[in-house]
Amino acid sequence: MDIENAELLDRIHQDALRVLEEVGVKCESPVIRRYFEDTGLAAYDESSGHIHVLSPLVEQALATAPKRDRYWIPENAFGVGGTAPFVYDDQLGDLIEPTFDHVKRIATIVNQSDVIQFMARGVLIKKQEVAVMDTLIEHCDKPIYVAAVTEAGIARAREIHESRGGLTVQFSIINSPLNIIESMVEPFLACIKSGIPIYVSTMPMAGLSAPYSMTGLVTLTHAEALFGITLTQLVNPGLMTVHAGLPSIANIGKNYAVDLGLVSHNVANLLQEKVNRRLDLPSIQTACTTNQAHPGEKAEQEAVAGFAMMKKYGFHQMRHAFGFLKELISFSITKLERHVELCRRTTADQTPNVELEPYDPEGLEAIARNGSQANYMRDDHTVKHTGMSFQV
Repeated sequence: MDIENAELLDRIHQDALRVLEEVGVKCESPVIRRYFEDTGLAAYDESSGHIHVLSPLVEQALATAPKRDRYWIPENAFGVGGTAPFVYDDQLGDLIEPTFDHVKRIATIVNQSDVIQFMARGVLIKKQEVAVMDTLIEHCDKPIYVAAVTEAGIARAREIHESRGGLTVQFSIINSPLNIIESMVEPFLACIKSGIPIYVSTMPMAGLSAPYSMTGLVTLTHAEALFGITLTQLVNPGLMTVHAGLPSIANIGKNYAVDLGLVSHNVANLLQEKVNRRLDLPSIQTACTTNQAHPGEKAEQEAVAGFAMMKKYGFHQMRHAFGFLKELISFSITKLERHVELCRRTTADQTPNVELEPYDPEGLEAIARNGSQANYMRDDHTVKHTGMSFQV
């Protein structure tokens, strides 16, 4: 699989720049629009509600963004990332509400593991941003990703960043396809202005909110992340910014649920990582997880396929790689412990045989047709590629 084909990677990047120029991002926030328009390299279209960003502005942002070697998480780093709303009870098979004891146990396992290099909270403890951060740093000495949208949470994140280091705030500023999440604008800007390292997350789903082809999916993912990176660098040039574009695939046969166990899911995220590597950007994607609701043999097979592929082709950071189950709804601590061992013993020669889909010249056209509306389920492009793309 020639996943480091320079011509292909550069074409995806150039297509993403065209998306920002020609399609734009729907943005109601006058504050964000002002940041862009004041540069003279972006313009707001009143008729569509989209802000269009010229390529030179994105390139300027990429020039001020810190490069990969300045980030504190090394290459080929697997991690516990994400936030499951439930814990999977490994004795009863039930879904239960997460507690701080679960967070402590996850953090302790991560801290003791030789194959896990970073962690996020893993499970959701509602309305407890500060307490979750404190629990993480008490039980885990490794780099962490945290959520911070409240004033108290942002202040605590800044304190940890300045005293301990190794902290990045995770943010989703765009709802795919190409829509600014207005409720996130204020906390996003507050984090950036505070000087806290940030990652810009977006998760388009092929067939639902993105084109149903490999390069079309990665193009939209990359465009959305580039918008967030550009905004970050406009507000605070030089701030550490991580590209967290997470391309995913809707299972058309299962009511368009996200299918995280596909080999194609790993390939899409690896392809996005290779685009980011060409740009020398810190990069975190998602891989080595499962579409199974319970731990077991199938979940292990899906994880091994991911671990082997990552070890063969190399990457920066991959999250969701251990305890998560179907659709990231629940987290199994037994799966976390078991998959640490799986990761340790999996080798690159266990990589499944797979061919990279060729460049799709119609992917950009599909993005332009759909714009900021999620009409991909009914788009002719999706119909045409069903049964052809994402088959493994």
